[in-house]
Amino acid sequence: MKRIPCAVLGASGVVGQHFMRMLVDHPYFELKVICAGDARVGSKLKTAKEQVDGGIPSAFESLEFDAIDVDLLVKKGIKIAFSALPTDVAKGIEKKAAKAGICIFSNAGANRMEPDVPILIPEINAPHIDLVKQQNTPGFIITNANCTTTGLTMALLPFLNLDIQKLVVASYQAISGAGYPGLSAMDINANVIPFIKNEEPKLVRESRKICGAFTGQSIESTTWHVFGHCIRVPTIIGHLISVHMELGSKTSFNQIKDAILTYEPPAEVRGLPTAPIQPVIYAEEPDRPQPRYDILLGEPKRAEGMAVVIGRIEVRDNIVRFISLSNNLVRGAAGGSVLNAELAYKKDLFS
Repeated sequence: MKRIPCAVLGASGVVGQHFMRMLVDHPYFELKVICAGDARVGSKLKTAKEQVDGGIPSAFESLEFDAIDVDLLVKKGIKIAFSALPTDVAKGIEKKAAKAGICIFSNAGANRMEPDVPILIPEINAPHIDLVKQQNTPGFIITNANCTTTGLTMALLPFLNLDIQKLVVASYQAISGAGYPGLSAMDINANVIPFIKNEEPKLVRESRKICGAFTGQSIESTTWHVFGHCIRVPTIIGHLISVHMELGSKTSFNQIKDAILTYEPPAEVRGLPTAPIQPVIYAEEPDRPQPRYDILLGEPKRAEGMAVVIGRIEVRDNIVRFISLSNNLVRGAAGGSVLNAELAYKKDLFS
């Protein structure tokens, strides 16, 4: 099988390095180009600071950083670009690349709420991928969600047919979500910060769009009432979320537990290389999930960190409460975009 040449934009950062890690020996995509800021251009990847567990993949360490230049990507025959660019840089670059025929899979928030851009989580809203046909460009832009929104909506997967009315959410977010170098140790060490700029509005609007109905031409957002607090805590990786979910009718603990245990991903997602066989995992123990132990769950090996874990379930009448945990750098960032590209591949969107 001939693999599709791809690039990583913003390859020197935490998410960029996770993109590279997840593209090693990928059956569909071949990493050919890495792009970073001007200070990196011309230097080899192996000279970059390692920012992820396992270090820089040896398969790519001889690659040299190129400038973030759409014309250069076209000249080098790049068909797919995984974007780990900062939001202020991403908006214009991603749109220019799509117009030049490059298919963008973005972790950046710049274009998520554009009406013709899907925020894709394949297990939840695979049909939304057809929204790219409304972009009317030779390439297209598909985004993954904000890392917190991803953790929340993935945790809702088994319950999406239960008439959700209201969500009250508190997220306890790892410092890696702030990027590198991120927060000062003076701010976060032995501390909790109860405010993350722009995070709570993203949680509301993105979750409504992701779980909305696709009409064939646009997305009708859900009418859920969503309230969120986003809190930074001194853990390294893993966003823990406390969820209070109100349904339109009564349910029971057994019904909720069975919904998790019997959930199966949709047919179009099964078998994709980075798709976890069991995307939502139930934790029986009273003190789980925990970031220290549960952030790398997901099988097969390529899907490590792509599963969401749910525990601490409580049910009273129509109210369900639980704790969920997701890997903000894998499921909530690089892995989410790689899975989106795999679905696009399966849908023949690159032909």
